[in-house]
Amino acid sequence: MDTSKIEEFEEYVSKEITPATVDIDRLEDRNRKHIQKLVYTNLVDRFDSMVDGSLLVNCSNSYLVEEATKGMSQPITEAELVKILVQSDNLQDALEERLKASLRNSVLRERHSRKLAALFRTFDAFATDGDFFSVPKVNISTGDVVEKFKPQDKTVPHSLCGYADWLYSRRNSIVHGAGTNRFLENDRKQIKKLYKSDLKQTFRIKLSAITVASKYYLSVAKILKEAAEIA
Repeated sequence: MDTSKIEEFEEYVSKEITPATVDIDRLEDRNRKHIQKLVYTNLVDRFDSMVDGSLLVNCSNSYLVEEATKGMSQPITEAELVKILVQSDNLQDALEERLKASLRNSVLRERHSRKLAALFRTFDAFATDGDFFSVPKVNISTGDVVEKFKPQDKTVPHSLCGYADWLYSRRNSIVHGAGTNRFLENDRKQIKKLYKSDLKQTFRIKLSAITVASKYYLSVAKILKEAAEIA
């Protein structure tokens, strides 16, 4: 498995996010608000980009090949096949480009948490889908991922994918809600449907929101890299 995008993300957190939190901590409270939101959205966006990139660089994985070819219903003619073979210096590269194009139009268009679920499946990181989609594993106070966690707050999903969805929903409100601290209604409906959690109407982005999200994302990165070593 190719873990290059995961390693790039870890380096980004180490070189950009961690130093930024130190700088923010030195600011007076009234000067933090906008900067904290900016750093938070950048962190979430970079994690989402890591998920996309990791899916694409591993497009030859059997699970992703199956997903990519689901929508390929059109038969290819002998003439088209000959053209592909003649025009392609490297057949493997040509096949991968077709797979990537299909993934961009299917898996990568899914909700953030569903893309993360696809990445867990690609790396064969867990025994069952329930391990990352429904089992509570995230300590939302620290961002630590544990074997199993007893939720204390029913307004936040505690599963690996559910918590990622919650983090991304806050980002959506900031980016698509004109910087508001109010969850978008569609996100509230989707998280209720997928994870049975009733989101609060509003939220706050504090410095701890960045550090806890960083811890969680790095924990996910570690899970994926460890799974890649076993594969």
